[in-house]
Amino acid sequence: MSAAALEESIRAAGAPALIALCADRLDLDEDDVAAATRRGLLLAAAGGDPSEAIGPGSRAALETAAELQALGIGARLTAELEALAGDRTVPVLAALAGTLAEDPAAALGTLAAVLLTVELA
Repeated sequence: MSAAALEESIRAAGAPALIALCADRLDLDEDDVAAATRRGLLLAAAGGDPSEAIGPGSRAALETAAELQALGIGARLTAELEALAGDRTVPVLAALAGTLAEDPAAALGTLAAVLLTVELA
């Protein structure tokens, strides 16, 4: 396995947990999130099995991410990731937060997938 492949595996495994941590710190409005995730889950259900259609690149996650962006959550998420990236007491977490902060669209898509997964559970 190459170093790049290992890095991608670590990012894929750790990103949802880190994004969930950030979501807890964002003080998201429950009504806004519920409305966005409900519409996302309807899109996922239209495609068959909702649990298989809510990954970060799925249509449901992308549409939910767009709604979250319209609510101003994208900028808040990026700011939270940048703050975590500056915390050198947890270097692995800081490195992952830094890479996610560099790709706000992917971070927001991961947040949407996490929120959809929580809602589906």
